[in-house]
Amino acid sequence: MACFALLSCGKQSAPVSLGWEFGRCDDGERSRSVAYLTINNLSRHALEADWTIYTCMEGMSPVAEVPEDAEVWEYQIQGSYHSIKPTANYQPIPAGESRTYTIRYRGSAIRENIHPEGSFIVFDKDDKPISIDITCQPYTRREQMMRGELAEYPFTYADGEYVFQYNQAKVEGAKRDNLLQIFPQPKSVTMGTDECDIEKAARIMRLGAKLPAEGYSITFTADTVFIDAADEAGAYYANLTLEQIPSPTQIAQIVDFPDFHHRGVMLDIVRNYYPLDSMLRIIDVMAQNKLNVLHFHLSDDEAWRVEMPSLPELTAKASRRGYTHDEKDFLLPMYCGGWNPDDKNSTANGYYTTADFIRLLQYAKERHIRVIPEIDMPSHMRACKKALRPLLSDSLMDTRSYYGAQEYTDNVIAVTNPYALTFIETLVKDFKAMYEEAGCEFTIFNIGGDEVPEGSLTKEEHQQFINGVLAILQRYNLQPMGWEEITQFCQPESKAICYSWHNGEEKPLEMANAGYPVVLATANHLYFDFAYCYHHEEKGLSWGGYTDEWASFDWLPLEHPNIIGLNAQMWAEEYRCFAQVEWQIFPKIFGLAERAWNSRSALTLPEYTDLVYQYAMPRLHAEGHNFHVQMPGIHVENGQVMMNKVMTEGQIFYTLDDETWNEYTAPFALPEGTATIKAYVRYLDHESTKVWWWNPMAN
Repeated sequence: MACFALLSCGKQSAPVSLGWEFGRCDDGERSRSVAYLTINNLSRHALEADWTIYTCMEGMSPVAEVPEDAEVWEYQIQGSYHSIKPTANYQPIPAGESRTYTIRYRGSAIRENIHPEGSFIVFDKDDKPISIDITCQPYTRREQMMRGELAEYPFTYADGEYVFQYNQAKVEGAKRDNLLQIFPQPKSVTMGTDECDIEKAARIMRLGAKLPAEGYSITFTADTVFIDAADEAGAYYANLTLEQIPSPTQIAQIVDFPDFHHRGVMLDIVRNYYPLDSMLRIIDVMAQNKLNVLHFHLSDDEAWRVEMPSLPELTAKASRRGYTHDEKDFLLPMYCGGWNPDDKNSTANGYYTTADFIRLLQYAKERHIRVIPEIDMPSHMRACKKALRPLLSDSLMDTRSYYGAQEYTDNVIAVTNPYALTFIETLVKDFKAMYEEAGCEFTIFNIGGDEVPEGSLTKEEHQQFINGVLAILQRYNLQPMGWEEITQFCQPESKAICYSWHNGEEKPLEMANAGYPVVLATANHLYFDFAYCYHHEEKGLSWGGYTDEWASFDWLPLEHPNIIGLNAQMWAEEYRCFAQVEWQIFPKIFGLAERAWNSRSALTLPEYTDLVYQYAMPRLHAEGHNFHVQMPGIHVENGQVMMNKVMTEGQIFYTLDDETWNEYTAPFALPEGTATIKAYVRYLDHESTKVWWWNPMAN
């Protein structure tokens, strides 16, 4: 799953390298952490105080108060972009020597992927960036892996004992023999006595069946397969089902239809960019599992990712990130991108041309998937604001002080500037033209509307802007859509579709009762960018919980006439290549597919687990996708070591000394003096994260 992005630094060798080691969370104060930064002087000269190191770190910010005795300190520039500079106390580092400094942060690096990235050094004399290597030490101590008593989110660490019990709950229980190897499961399957050879049987397709939209029925006789579909989508889904039924079959009839007609996945290509072919691969898996909405997050503070023919500046300037003082030609570095705005191998840089976007629209349409573009506004607009200055800013608003959710201080456009609404209408026109050229309907426009920082706009300014946007959408016959915050400025009469992302049922029920069409985007079930569990080697965020393949399945979505669907979110702040995106989405997507089609699915947890690991995962493997594998559990009782896994196939490997790895085949006696056991699963040529077990009797 690892991804490596190497940035060229030309012929100039790096004069320094960095080391970074996380110390502990909650270091004496809630949500404060400590880390150790080592600067290695690789040059033949002393490292004087004439340099600045730039780096990016997502999720943590250095504390603002610089200790009196600090020699170097880290400062936040914007978002995840930081600088490290000498202080007045700095003592030059002699040639060939190293020095380690303590840095304190707001936030907790409870996972190894939270560390500095994309580092480079700039010397005052020439102001030219030079890429530098940084070595981040793996976590080896419990204090690094576990939150302290002051933890803001007191989740249980996924050690061997925890995972053992978790795995048991997913596999123990009765399982039916007649489940079809299909996600989602059909609503009704009637078995017969006659066999039908599907491959040889004639097929008769009839449209207009009296079934819910997207529904279908399949009737099998000895020599014919009759398909009755409500519409073209139903016919498409019927054929998908037929492809997955082994032949011959004794099924007499299948009747099937979805409970929700919005079954979506949101993909973020802004924070980190992924090429078109990668998106098409996701669309393929979505279609196989009867998901029908691709919510495409195309702009944000960190980039603009789709070419707009009327506004070429957006991609010319805002699709690239690199070392800059004024952001005149490209944006500041964020996440892992480094200094080079022309590095095409970096996920910092790139965009979809109009031809790319049209191709994606057509590809999705062929698979009965609607593409809904999202341009988040009036916040989360730093990229377009920098690309089109001064058209989206003004002197008054630029003096306002605010602090956004992702730690930006300049990401809200000047909504009182007359050009703001002209800009939005220009975007709508360009999108409409691309949809028309693709032969696709353009009926919904997602305006985001979330996380507008306090102090950036007055309520009246905000309301007037949204009123203007709604008027534009109405002129173009577009239904507005956005995150749940838009209910503050869009009345139910606007028919704005609201994504409810808060955990629990209170917020979606409130919106549904008010008359809004609601899509459930519940964070602790459907935020696929969340880490699989609280484990130091798992990537992802966790502000709203953790999500794995069971989190997306093991819940009952709220039922209400105004709740129209489910939508998973795949935000991209943490993921540096598409293989990591697939690792996060697969196999979580199968729980989404099942619940979006069958709100009250009859599958038990053990049945669902079997379908995921005996059917769905092998299919992903055959098609060349990356995916996550659940860890093994480790349980020690009466001196006996037991391990478990959720899949029938696969092997467990373990080590007692960090050197020799053995295959686990049966319980064994815990050798005297063993302090730690580590284990992982190897399944379909993929390896799980390593689980740790600590001996409570060891020192």
